[in-house]
Amino acid sequence: MNLAYAAWLLAATLMALLTAGVAWQRRSAPGAWPLVLLLLALAEWTFTYALHWLVAAPEERRGWLDATFVGVSLAPVFVLLMTLELTERSLNRAARTALFGVPLVTLVLLLAGDPQGLLFGVRPLDAHNLLQGGPWFRVVALYGYALLVLSAALLIHFSWRSPPLYRRQATLLLAGLVLPWGVNVVSVLGARPFPDLDLTPVLFLLTALVFLWGIVGLKLFDVLPVARHLLVEQMAEGVMVLDERGRVVDLNPAARRLSRWSGPSPLGQSVDVVFANWSHVLERYREVEQAHAELLLDGKVFLDLQISPLYDGRGRLRGRLVVWRDMTARREAETRLRQAHAELQARLSEIEQLQLALQEQSLRDPLTGLHNRRFLQTALEEAQGRAAASAQPFSLVIVDIDHFKQINDRVGHGGGDAVLHSVARLLEAHRGTGETLCRYGGEEFVLVLPDTPLEAALTRAEAYRAALEGQVVMYGGQALRCTASLGVATFPTHGTDAEVVLTAADEALYTAKRQGRNRVVAAPPAAAPLS
Repeated sequence: MNLAYAAWLLAATLMALLTAGVAWQRRSAPGAWPLVLLLLALAEWTFTYALHWLVAAPEERRGWLDATFVGVSLAPVFVLLMTLELTERSLNRAARTALFGVPLVTLVLLLAGDPQGLLFGVRPLDAHNLLQGGPWFRVVALYGYALLVLSAALLIHFSWRSPPLYRRQATLLLAGLVLPWGVNVVSVLGARPFPDLDLTPVLFLLTALVFLWGIVGLKLFDVLPVARHLLVEQMAEGVMVLDERGRVVDLNPAARRLSRWSGPSPLGQSVDVVFANWSHVLERYREVEQAHAELLLDGKVFLDLQISPLYDGRGRLRGRLVVWRDMTARREAETRLRQAHAELQARLSEIEQLQLALQEQSLRDPLTGLHNRRFLQTALEEAQGRAAASAQPFSLVIVDIDHFKQINDRVGHGGGDAVLHSVARLLEAHRGTGETLCRYGGEEFVLVLPDTPLEAALTRAEAYRAALEGQVVMYGGQALRCTASLGVATFPTHGTDAEVVLTAADEALYTAKRQGRNRVVAAPPAAAPLS
């Protein structure tokens, strides 16, 4: 029978070590480290108890039985530490250290051989159990049971308020802990089916199996509930809970920083007191159960505020949940973005204006400011298209300054430029709406006259000639005079293509020069095509 006991206990030891190895692989998860230590304590307990059944000498048997008390005293401490981590609770360092006070005293007594009998009392040399314990034995037992009861209460509370998956995890842990220690309580009270055998470590085989199933099957350390401090305490958003009387029930650090509260704890205080610096804002939402708004505080802090009602199971209003998000950085970023967009639009507008200016400059004569020969091509195409659409003629007048080279030779190019500039201003002054005036090259100018028949164009040309003849240009103290020869042609009388009409006007100009200059000549009608 002893060998059967020992074999069962060794199997429990191996299973505890195997489960500890599996838990070690998940040691970064909350609760994994205490579980590893718990399983090692159980392995020590079952292994030393197995050696107790394997040795024959009474002194050695009692020595191995005493050694089980290392695991006996440590296991409840690790149970509580594991439970605290899994149920999202924590202890400060001093409290965690104090939990090991009883196991430490127990270890000292074991190492000293329990000379006063405080741990084991007086017992026969061949005693197989620890029931004949001394006063410290009762301390160890009561202390262990107290930690186990506290752990069970925490697990039950956690299970009650958790989703189904976490509830199954907590129930599994309870099952793994209650069975062996429940049997231990019964054994200590004297109800033992096997008088010489402590069933507590024997049942640890089932505990190890249950924990192994929890880790592998229920993902005990793979799927853990996110702690409240991760969800709320570390949120950048302010979270505050008010009761039905407007008192602060809970608030996270972000909310407390925004409140500027300097007292020890704002809990239980009226929201008007906690957020006294924003009483003018709170006044708008004092009786509001639900709201969503954007607030500007202190002229620089933007908040997105959400107020939601909190009802109990009977549908009665119990308070309000207030959540706000600091939108200041976002608003500042939006402002910077708008400014950057406005600056970009201004730059684009400047670029567009520059492009238009450059385009206009490319179509302008730099000396006179009139459109140049390049622009004339566009003006001719537009005039021809307009004439074709309206069945109205258009006329071209070419103006050439007579003997311009002599002016340059007599007073220099500066004087010639002054004459060109003056002629351009005079022609520009006589240009009508919709008409185009271009410097054709050198001392030649072209006028495009839409909706103008030949007779009207000849009259206009004669007016130009007369005005130019009477014009006086002062340069370097000298009065400069000039005359001009003009050629006139009309679409479609002198051609059905604008370029042909321009050529006809140019030929008429040369006719005027040959006839003595300072005159207007119309181009002869275009010859009819041969049939």
